[in-house]
Amino acid sequence: MKNFARTVGFLFLTIVLTVSVIAQDKETKDQTFNKIAKLTQTKKLEDANKAYQMSKDYLAKYGKDDDDKTKKIKAFAEFYRNSAFNKKLDETKTAEAMAIGKEILAQEPENTYVSMNLAYAGFDALQKNKNKSFAADSIVYAKQTLTLIEAGKPPKAFQPFTDQTEATAFMYYIIGNFSLDSDMKEAARNFYKSVQYDSKIKTDAFPYYVIATYYEKEYAKAATDFQAKYAAKTTQDAEMKTAKDKLDKLVGNMLDAYARAIKFGEAQKNPSLATWKQRFTDIYKFSKKSDAGMNEYLASQPNAALPDPSAL
Repeated sequence: MKNFARTVGFLFLTIVLTVSVIAQDKETKDQTFNKIAKLTQTKKLEDANKAYQMSKDYLAKYGKDDDDKTKKIKAFAEFYRNSAFNKKLDETKTAEAMAIGKEILAQEPENTYVSMNLAYAGFDALQKNKNKSFAADSIVYAKQTLTLIEAGKPPKAFQPFTDQTEATAFMYYIIGNFSLDSDMKEAARNFYKSVQYDSKIKTDAFPYYVIATYYEKEYAKAATDFQAKYAAKTTQDAEMKTAKDKLDKLVGNMLDAYARAIKFGEAQKNPSLATWKQRFTDIYKFSKKSDAGMNEYLASQPNAALPDPSAL
C-alpha cells in the first residue's frame, strides 16, 4: 500500500502573527494574542504546541469576533491542526490521527480529505498490524467520503491515492475488508463496486476470491433449502424450477469469480492460487459433468461483464 508522503512545514508556519500594541479597552484579548504571536515566532515545536492550545482557548472566547487578530488566530489554528493531522498519518499513529481528524470533522463535516484519510488510516493499521480496532470508524469515514464525492465535493488533494478514481475504488475496498467478519453480502457488494474502477484493485485477486466465497456460502444455504423442500418431489413445478435456476446461477457466478481470482492470482503469484484452481476444477466438473472446455473458460470468462452480487 502507499505510504503517506506529504511535505508539511510543521514548524515553519506560513501564518505570521505580528505583535500588536495593547489597547487599554481590550487588554486581555490583546495580551493573549501577543503571547500566541511570540510563541509562533520561535519555530520551536513545544512553543507551537503551546500556541495552538492557547489559540483554542482564544477562539472559544473570541471566535465569533470578525477582527483581524481573530482571523489570524483562526488561520494559525487551522494550519497547525492540519499539519498535526498529516504528521500523525505519516508517523502511522492512527489513534492520534483519528482524534485530530474527528476534531476537524466536527467543525468541517464536508472535509473529504480528512474523512478519506481517516478511512485509509484504519485500513492501513489492519494491513500492517492486523489491528481491527478502527474497523467501525473506517467504514463510517469511507462511506462519508463516497457520499461527499458523489455530491461533487471531492478533496483538494487525493494523497495517499493518485486520483479520484483510485480513492473511490479504495473506499469501497476498505468497506469490503472490514465487513468480511460480520456481513459477507456487504463485503461482496463493496468488493464488486471496488473493481468497477480502473485502479490497481481491478486486477487484485482478493476481491474476486471474496465474491466467489460469498456465492459458495449462498449456494450452501440455497442447496439445503432446495433439498428440504423438493427432495421428495417426483415432478418439477414452477416454484421448483425457479429454485433450481437460482442454484445454477450461483454456480455460474461462482465459476466466474474464481476464474478472475485465478487469472489475477497467477500474475500476483498468490500463495492460495493452487487451492483456488482445485476448487474451481471441482465446481466446474460438478456443474458441467466433465472438464471439457475448462481451460477455455478460464482464459475467456474474465473478459466478460462481472455479475453483480447484489442482483441475486
